[in-house]
Amino acid sequence: MAGGKKKIGRPNRLLYFLGFGVLRLYFRIFVGTRFRFDRSGLSDLKRGPALIIAPHISGIDHITVGVACKKYRPTFVLSEHLFAKPLIRFILTNFGHVVSKRMFSVDAGTIMGIMRAKAEGNVIVLFPEGRMNAVAHTYPVTQGTAELIKRLEIPVYCVTGNGAALADPKWYKGFRKGLVDVKTSKVFSADELKSLGIEEISKRLDAAILHDDEKAMAGHRYPAKDTVKGLDGIIYKCPECGSEFNIRAENCRVRCESCGFETELTDDYRFTSGRMKTVNEWFYWQIDMLDLSAVMEEDIKIGAVGKDHKMDLSAGEGRLRLDRDKITLKGSFFGEEIDYSADLLSLGGTPYTPNKEFDIYYKKRLLYLQPKDKRTVVKWVTFIDKSVAEKRGISLY
Repeated sequence: MAGGKKKIGRPNRLLYFLGFGVLRLYFRIFVGTRFRFDRSGLSDLKRGPALIIAPHISGIDHITVGVACKKYRPTFVLSEHLFAKPLIRFILTNFGHVVSKRMFSVDAGTIMGIMRAKAEGNVIVLFPEGRMNAVAHTYPVTQGTAELIKRLEIPVYCVTGNGAALADPKWYKGFRKGLVDVKTSKVFSADELKSLGIEEISKRLDAAILHDDEKAMAGHRYPAKDTVKGLDGIIYKCPECGSEFNIRAENCRVRCESCGFETELTDDYRFTSGRMKTVNEWFYWQIDMLDLSAVMEEDIKIGAVGKDHKMDLSAGEGRLRLDRDKITLKGSFFGEEIDYSADLLSLGGTPYTPNKEFDIYYKKRLLYLQPKDKRTVVKWVTFIDKSVAEKRGISLY
């Protein structure tokens, strides 16, 4: 983790090449995921300092970017929630030479780490959305990113792993065979950034990051024994009868237990019947249907990192409330009382794991919020997303 005046450095060359080489080989042999790289967009990048941005649509995005940029052994800017996982924390702390950050906040420590990496001539990797979506589509870019890029005044490139979200869907339990077609491009030169205003930088940044994997890889197939395994963790509203949390997904089929509607998801991510043609379409239709005048409220479990630096999912309990303007939480964890309230616009959004939990920070401590019905996690999060998008006057897709 970045802190104090310690030098950032770069990953050991042998360990870096060996680590990413083994990962790529694993996916090729044991999963059947093929990676194809077009590095032509990086052709004028001889050495740092430079910034690599990338859409964050999959859990394997770090692999696609890491392999695409292997000659530079880049400095990744990573969410500190990754450090709650012991093995990953050990690797990142001892070998990664990364800069850590809290989601939806670029604090002084993160800025110092990034500036130090720039001063050392490193190639820096940043995922500007701040979190990964549950479907094969990007989130809007986090506020403040354009200002950071303006301040850096170094060349900016983009690496996009087309097909990554289809080979490794966030809602799916496992990986799939198929092609990940990695493309690269140059977004800004250092001289351009000196003359461009924040608004123009923001527009070009949004355009570079915006990505729909279902469209980008239309016609490609990603076979699986059960194509819908885990899909009912993000698909909860029936488009035929409107009932919620009566959706069941198994054996390649999605069924509403309320009205009996049923459809199949093929290995090219298309539904065979019904109003919704793709997973993305169904997911964003649900968001469109959300009523922001409603109030969500229930008792939850709270997870937190203990003194052993491990996430304890039973650290406490509380009462969570959400309306279109703010989120509040009252309860306790590890014996400490919580009285938390945040304006949704200042919160920005929240990372989450479907069918498990979503995250907030309380006094700079990461908390996992766990509703009793884990299927509702996606509704809590998308309610926040829709409210924030409405307040910012932007689209989520």
